[in-house]
Amino acid sequence: MSKRKYTLGFPHLLRRRGKHRFWTGWLDGQEITLGTADRAEAQRQLDARAAQRDRAPGGDTPASKIELTALGLKFAEYCRPPRHTPNTAASYTNRFTMFAAWSEERGIKTTEDVTCGIMSEYVRSRAAASAGPATINRDVIAVRLAFAFAMRESLISDDPFETRAFRKLKLKEPRSKPNSVTLSPSQIDTFLAKAEGMTGAAYAALFRLAAGSGIRIDEARHIAMDDVDETRGILTVTPKPGWTTKGYRYRDIPISARTAKAAKTFVATRAKVVLDDKTVWKELHRVRVAAEVPRFTMHDLRRAWASAMHANGASLKQVSVWLGHADIATTERYIRVFETATAGHEYLPR
Repeated sequence: MSKRKYTLGFPHLLRRRGKHRFWTGWLDGQEITLGTADRAEAQRQLDARAAQRDRAPGGDTPASKIELTALGLKFAEYCRPPRHTPNTAASYTNRFTMFAAWSEERGIKTTEDVTCGIMSEYVRSRAAASAGPATINRDVIAVRLAFAFAMRESLISDDPFETRAFRKLKLKEPRSKPNSVTLSPSQIDTFLAKAEGMTGAAYAALFRLAAGSGIRIDEARHIAMDDVDETRGILTVTPKPGWTTKGYRYRDIPISARTAKAAKTFVATRAKVVLDDKTVWKELHRVRVAAEVPRFTMHDLRRAWASAMHANGASLKQVSVWLGHADIATTERYIRVFETATAGHEYLPR
């Protein structure tokens, strides 16, 4: 979009600040956070707020509050694919519904009743229920996103999560253990060889595709023949009608010729099998037991791929891009040492 001419005193975009480089705007003599790194979306939000301010008294002003249950229904509709993947949409919806139910039990029924003290109490209650810091942070993020949505849609007149106090609700998450283990390449090869001998072509190809590219199972369900470039050795993860990747992060992933062949085999045969998470896990577990490999899941194949790429010399940042992570700290938690790795004594100084 083209830049707007700056006029002294009028609302205008100011600058991008903070870790996520979110835009801020100038409105009514103060700087406000717009909560997005996209310039066009930031300008839209600023215009909406300016329009709310300029509405005549008694006119069509936005409601100052909305019931939490009603907001939950609208937020669930907003989160539906392709805006978010099915799993992400379900996670946001369930977490906000859990917060709304907790609030109802305490007589908190509208958005206007939600304060920093209420959110602090909610965080403490989740901690008392044995939820970890990462889980609690995701719970708070879901509520914050719902309120940001309500603000954009003029369902509420003020977003309490924009205050400085709300920003301090995030808990410190423990760093990943450096000695966390993952499957070694030889163990994965044993598993894949057993899969090709005792399960159908579609499942065997799916396991090899996941182990050789690090893609999520939901992404594997949606790949097409055109996404596999055998000449260049590239698998492209792109959006499809009614579906998008997690966080809209599309990417090109390097794959071997064998993985490329498995990808095309899977696309050609996947209509013949059931590919829901539970069925795939049962098939994986059946093969794993026969291969006498330690217990793991489909997502562990993704972690093992990331660990192998990093061990072979790929930078943490590059692995993060291939995995489609929004934060490199997430990739750090994926990188593990192999079960067959050394104890490290050869690195000790003399």
